[in-house]
Amino acid sequence: MKTFITTSLLLSAVILLNSKETSAQVGIGTTTPHASAALEINSTNKGLLIPRVSQSNRPASPVAGLLIYQTDNTPGLYLYNGSAWVALSAGGSASASLSYVCRASSPYIAGGAAAGPYFFNPVPFQVTEVINTGNNAATSGSGTSKLTGFVVPATCTFTKIKLAARVISGGVDNSTNNVTTVTLFKNGVSTGLSVQVTTGSAVGSSGANATTGSISAAGGDIISYQYTQTNQEPTTSYSIVLEGQ
Repeated sequence: MKTFITTSLLLSAVILLNSKETSAQVGIGTTTPHASAALEINSTNKGLLIPRVSQSNRPASPVAGLLIYQTDNTPGLYLYNGSAWVALSAGGSASASLSYVCRASSPYIAGGAAAGPYFFNPVPFQVTEVINTGNNAATSGSGTSKLTGFVVPATCTFTKIKLAARVISGGVDNSTNNVTTVTLFKNGVSTGLSVQVTTGSAVGSSGANATTGSISAAGGDIISYQYTQTNQEPTTSYSIVLEGQ
């Protein structure tokens, strides 16, 4: 009988506790959580530590509103909005992403020096001066050239540079690979962020690659690219994508 009464009391206590948990508010560091909050954490010298996960370990089937701190590939707070993970800005809202796309080509000129790169950037200076007839850093648009650069419209951070290449007709197939390197410059100085792609010399040979980093830029800064290649015989078409927030 005593055992029965003790068990009944324990079960009643569990039921009462469960009922309280489902209906009551929770306060940590306070006994009076705000009426509008299901959970209030109060502290004058500590913070809330959000679960830290790598990009590859993000939840496979997240619910809208899920918040994590991503530890790699542009670390920061990320919110799942119901269809995609979005990075949060310092103000707590989803920050807008940006993407600059630049087309370029390195055409073969019979009987003369190979030209490249011919950048097609969103600037109003598209003249033959854009073509650089030497394959070295000094003549490949490394700096604040108005012909191969663009002005950053607002403060941002570039986090990834992508390069895609494909050999097209018009060049020479000399059965030698071509290693193309594109480096991002800011105001005439290398940022150290570069990407490299290897292609063959036959028409149709292609390659793509991407490199991540963190390059801050202010409105008015001039962004440009340095270009080098190891084989000037094939005519190669390029797309360069610069991503950030």
